[in-house]
Amino acid sequence: MKEIYILEHFNFSDEQIDKLKSLGNVHFYEKANEKDVEEAQNNADVIMLDWIDPTNIITKMKKGSFVCFPFTGYGWISTINEAIKNGVTLSNTPNYSTNAVAEHHLTLMLSVAKNVVNCNEGLKNSTIPQNHNIELTGKTVGIIGLGAIGRRLAELLSSFNVKILTTSATKKNDKIAKDVELSELLTESDFVCVTCKLNESTKNMLGYNELKMMKDNAILTTTTNEVVNFEALEKVLDEGKLFGVGLEEFMNINDVPKSFINNIKVISTYHKAYDTIEAENNRLNMSIDSIEAFLNGNPINVIK
Repeated sequence: MKEIYILEHFNFSDEQIDKLKSLGNVHFYEKANEKDVEEAQNNADVIMLDWIDPTNIITKMKKGSFVCFPFTGYGWISTINEAIKNGVTLSNTPNYSTNAVAEHHLTLMLSVAKNVVNCNEGLKNSTIPQNHNIELTGKTVGIIGLGAIGRRLAELLSSFNVKILTTSATKKNDKIAKDVELSELLTESDFVCVTCKLNESTKNMLGYNELKMMKDNAILTTTTNEVVNFEALEKVLDEGKLFGVGLEEFMNINDVPKSFINNIKVISTYHKAYDTIEAENNRLNMSIDSIEAFLNGNPINVIK
């Protein structure tokens, strides 16, 4: 019987637990300690983890074992190639939260444009903001990265009768959005939405010079970490640029200055875009499917 180690707590349904147990001998942990992890490295055919840092764990797994990541992005894990060379199969769960993140991105756009947060806080303190709001309808929206999330966002925006520009690593030739260079997107867009993946070419893509290209009254939203340089963004805001900013991702919230987070032009949700009941169920089902496929000799969603 195969040994399956679930190294931390997941909100599995009874049906999902039964499915896991049908695949092998399952070891469930609320959160595995160092000793538990070492046992898993020595004995597991399969491990699944989420918030526990896998960087050192995956390099010490036995050859022929499988590690299931119940999340999409893995570029931050520096030992991926080493683990693969050691004969460990790795998989992620792509696109499980596409709709959740796209909806959240649209929420950020409208929340900034309509001053939702400031109005709510003002009402509680009897100081309603006096500045006008902005309409989304009929505007130009630039989407940086027309992948699964970017395209779903474009679909959601279609009812607002907006013009959509996009820039990506490769031309999309998609009827839903016009391919342009980054400079044109930044100068022409009333809303700039960052949905691209984080990699070496996109990290800090939007620095001071790029942000200065944006319209003075434009709105910037992002659901991808580290594409926007926060120091440059804070400088631009201090100079009176932009109507507002909606942020979802930081690498570490403790590294972001309080002065930035507390800026009246900034609203932030910090790593909540993916977190819906539906997306959670999607990723657990996808993870179990990946485990089953591996044990059947036909692994899916394999990280190359």
